[in-house]
Amino acid sequence: WTANFFPVPSSATMAKKYLRVNLRVPGWAQGGQMIEASAAGKKFAVQIPAGLQPGQYFTVRVPTGGGAEMKHSIAPPEIQFNLEPNIVIGNDKYYKEVKSCGEWCDVSQICCPYVRFAGKNDELVYHHQCCCLPCCCNFSVKKKSESKEHDLGTIALAGCCDQPLMAVLCPCCYVGPLMQAKFQAPDGNTKYLLKSEVKCCQYCCIFLALCSPCYRTFRFCCTDHQYTTYEQNLYGPNLSDNDPVAKVIYTERMICPCIPDERVQMRIEPNADKGEIPIDDLVLLSIFPTLISGYVTMEFLCPIIPMLGSLPQPSGISVVDDANNIQFAHMNVKDALATRQENDMA
Repeated sequence: WTANFFPVPSSATMAKKYLRVNLRVPGWAQGGQMIEASAAGKKFAVQIPAGLQPGQYFTVRVPTGGGAEMKHSIAPPEIQFNLEPNIVIGNDKYYKEVKSCGEWCDVSQICCPYVRFAGKNDELVYHHQCCCLPCCCNFSVKKKSESKEHDLGTIALAGCCDQPLMAVLCPCCYVGPLMQAKFQAPDGNTKYLLKSEVKCCQYCCIFLALCSPCYRTFRFCCTDHQYTTYEQNLYGPNLSDNDPVAKVIYTERMICPCIPDERVQMRIEPNADKGEIPIDDLVLLSIFPTLISGYVTMEFLCPIIPMLGSLPQPSGISVVDDANNIQFAHMNVKDALATRQENDMA
């Protein structure tokens, strides 16, 4: 089990305290069955409320001590809107910290801006190496805990030395892969990369993008396919390797044909055939969705502008997305919710 929990006093005057533990019904269970779970080192058994289906959540109150021990109980229904930026990596969730006035006024941080995401046992620090050089687009991530701090790597845009020689000497005649961005280990070696595929005459039909407003209006008014899922491939360090090690999955929904789609979720899913990606490498890859999420623009205002203009993202134009190794599929709200539920249960 993985559980989200936080201590809540049972009342303002009572000494007893509880953990509110959010549990998810496993795929093999049904309402009314007993299951075992644990939170904060406490093991307990709980009966799944009647009527719940696999993948749905329910909350229990587990006493943490103080006074006579009480049995856990199902918490009453409540309303939650989780609107704060957060990152979930494996079983750990990190929330974006708010900088204090003193941190904003700290002139020593002007050249090296940073953003912190705090977790239960450690925190992730995303920082730019030198804001005084906006042309330097490298962003790094560190994991900090009470006992140690270690650098996990950097994301950087590709340079001329990263490209095939033909692409540098004669770009007009080149056909093949081009590196767009690279994820580097602390020693400077490339571990993962984003790349595009240059094909002959691939942009000959780019003029058809002029019909995009008409097609969006048709989707919005005449169909129920307001949701779109994009899958962007992530590759290993070898530019010629076409087998992705993971993919970045975006879920977007159309609010109105005249405005850009609203991005509701981003996640990175490893390729099961390539094996499991270490947690530290997942943290390194998290730099990419963090930068393009829009939640760190205020902290990285100056250096993030050229970075966002260079990092490949879904455009909704099929020929452009295809060149950037991005596939898409439209779906209605029912299919979109079913897909998200399947992902939560996986």
